[in-house]
Amino acid sequence: MHRPETRLMDLDANEHPIGIQIFGHEPDVMAVAAQMAEAKGADFIDINMGCPVPKITKGKDGCALMREPDLAREIVSTVKSAISIPLTVKFRLGWDDQSKNAVQFGQMIEEAGAIAVTVHGRTRQQLYSGKADWSFIAAVKRALTIPVFGNGDVFEPEDALRLLTETGADGVAVARGTLGNPWLIGRIDHYLSSGQLDEEPTLCDRLTLAYRHAAGLVHYKGLRVGTNESRRHLTHYTKGIVGSAPFRARLTKVESLADIAQILSELAQMAEGQAAKEAFLFKIEDVDFTKSEYPSAREGINTKSIKAPVDLCAFSPIAKP
Repeated sequence: MHRPETRLMDLDANEHPIGIQIFGHEPDVMAVAAQMAEAKGADFIDINMGCPVPKITKGKDGCALMREPDLAREIVSTVKSAISIPLTVKFRLGWDDQSKNAVQFGQMIEEAGAIAVTVHGRTRQQLYSGKADWSFIAAVKRALTIPVFGNGDVFEPEDALRLLTETGADGVAVARGTLGNPWLIGRIDHYLSSGQLDEEPTLCDRLTLAYRHAAGLVHYKGLRVGTNESRRHLTHYTKGIVGSAPFRARLTKVESLADIAQILSELAQMAEGQAAKEAFLFKIEDVDFTKSEYPSAREGINTKSIKAPVDLCAFSPIAKP
């Protein structure tokens, strides 16, 4: 509302169907935010009543609303009446082990007008520690008539099938599992539909997409913001590679695409030898964002390139003349 120039809700034509998630605790403000998201082209609105981060919950936002069910009801009802697109809500098991009110909270959310909910199998007190308790997701599913999506500890395709089997949920919501691993969604989809596991991406695949992701951010947001935002993504892409810790430390300080290319190429060489380094360098020099392939391109859907506010920063060829 106060920063109408913000680009947080920018959507590309080939990103649909897509929802925009909002959080807050003032019903009227939330309603205006939802209307802004609808005007931006969102296909549905999701209200986050599950975020456990202290800076969010120290007021009445995020999971703190599970301790304010009457206010949560008013927010859902007010937002619902302000938009013409569907409304969903995400929440947790409760605030702590002594107040696991997910079932009652879910019933209230349904009565207030949400058309689906996502339940994360932890309390706010747990943050992301311990193990998600899927039994409570099953209890919410049994108590509600609207679709229930299960969330928490889905890091492999087999986890998704197990969650669906154990909870009876209508779908799976994946969050942290996709960090540095955007292939996970497609692999889950393929596994659930065919029963067959896709091969995991190779090291070269991972590092190439890490670079493409960073280059896309620079292309879209400019050199300074793009490289700053790319740092956390780059560290996620490189987690799990034996011996990668020193490289991740360097990736948190990159200031250009050339820096990123250099560090990732050295990581490839350390992990799999000179041939891997050369393969990576050849692949990234073919990155061309006027012909970017989005996931929908694999399905034969016409796509568009992202229009950048600035030119992609230039750097000298590394592997090709």
